[in-house]
Amino acid sequence: MPDSKKYLDLKQISVLILDNDASTLRHLKRSLQEIGVVVYPATDTVNAQQIISQNLVHAVLADVNIVAATSFSFLKKYKAVYPAGLFFFMSSKSTIEPVLGLDKSEIDGYFSKPVEIDKFTEELQEKILVKTTSISTLDPLTELLRPYLIFRSSVMRQGLMILPKLAASSHSVLITGDTGTGKEMVARAVHGLSPFANGPFVAVNCGAIPESLIEGELFGHEKGSFTGAQTLHHGKFELARNGTLFLDEIGEMPLLLQARLLRVLEEREFFRIGGEKPIKINLRIVTATQVNVEKSVEDGLFREDLYYRLNVLRIHLPSLRERPEDIPLLAWHFLERAFNELNRKKPYPVLSDEIIKILLIQEWKGNVRELKNLMTRLAVLLPGNVNQITPDHLAAYFPEKRIIGANVDSDPEYEYINSMMGYSNEKNNNVIEVSSIPSEDGVFIPVGLSLRDAEDLIIQTTLKYTGGNRTKAAKILGIGLRTIRRKVNEPSMDN
Repeated sequence: MPDSKKYLDLKQISVLILDNDASTLRHLKRSLQEIGVVVYPATDTVNAQQIISQNLVHAVLADVNIVAATSFSFLKKYKAVYPAGLFFFMSSKSTIEPVLGLDKSEIDGYFSKPVEIDKFTEELQEKILVKTTSISTLDPLTELLRPYLIFRSSVMRQGLMILPKLAASSHSVLITGDTGTGKEMVARAVHGLSPFANGPFVAVNCGAIPESLIEGELFGHEKGSFTGAQTLHHGKFELARNGTLFLDEIGEMPLLLQARLLRVLEEREFFRIGGEKPIKINLRIVTATQVNVEKSVEDGLFREDLYYRLNVLRIHLPSLRERPEDIPLLAWHFLERAFNELNRKKPYPVLSDEIIKILLIQEWKGNVRELKNLMTRLAVLLPGNVNQITPDHLAAYFPEKRIIGANVDSDPEYEYINSMMGYSNEKNNNVIEVSSIPSEDGVFIPVGLSLRDAEDLIIQTTLKYTGGNRTKAAKILGIGLRTIRRKVNEPSMDN
């Protein structure tokens, strides 16, 4: 059975397996499903073509004889649908390259039967990782939304499948989701794919404007309508004419203003404060909230009639912890963008496997926004001579960061990562606090040093930092005092 942790980046990746041998199909399907791969089995090219026409298929593993029997037409049809898709051949012969008669660029690899799962998954992961091939190019939906949203997870794809049709209409849209999930980016996607795309996109955060000022911000005011109104002020509704008005945090809007907003939506006109003539509007209303609007309606904090007016079309965004497959993709995207903004020369430093594992086990209470901020800060503070970003860089530049793990106390892999980063585990608690070691201190572990000697080096450096206080050193390293004493007192193997 393949190691599921080793192939974190293959979760929800879809692979079509084409073979007329039932036992081969069963074996490959079972083995790949164990590591989270979505498998579509097919016994002939007719069935395979039907699958690629109805489903998103990131890669194909096909028996060469079946495809060759149709003059490789299936390969050409797959590449026509998914130009960036991966296509692998398998054969009972030791090598199939001479048999193909194809340009090497047309295929991504070939394997002898029986296919070694570890070898196939390693090559699949290597070619599908975001560092080399962004799999978002394989899917027409993700390609369409690429200017606004970056994702590859099935949960995001399922939630956003309706967005193009929804955007094509002129009805109100309500976007729900936790803070930082990307609600404004979805609103921009709705605007960009709508009939109002040539008009302005105007965003208003209803929760950030004082209650006494929000009416004037939305509807504007006439000159002299109140003390201090020395000039005519155009509100957001006027500024968004023939475009999209995005009302973020609509759940924070005062009840009195909700009544006025409802009337504007129904009559498609409004009055400026102090105005006597109605102003006609033609625009799209998109709203967003992180609160439970249905509960707000029950509690009398949000008008039920306005809720139904706004909730014509709805999109819900999942939290980042519900779409872990997107984390490596987003992390590299934000990091690359930050390096580009800093005018850093390519090739950019890459994220190590250890960093990816650490990112995957975070809670991400701030969701995508939190990940973006972390990557931006990391890019800004990273030394210019670094080629690979490791856990040491996180420990140095994010001393306040909390690392959250699932059962870290019993996982040797996470224990090793945490000890290398200077984190300490609290017993029966999955929260690992970053130690108080200053960012300018650290440990350099040369390549080739044994794990035993690396442990000794980390312990000795920590003891030096604590002034020889073993209790404090044990707490920082997340190990027992008895372990510290044993490690310090045991004789070196070199003596």
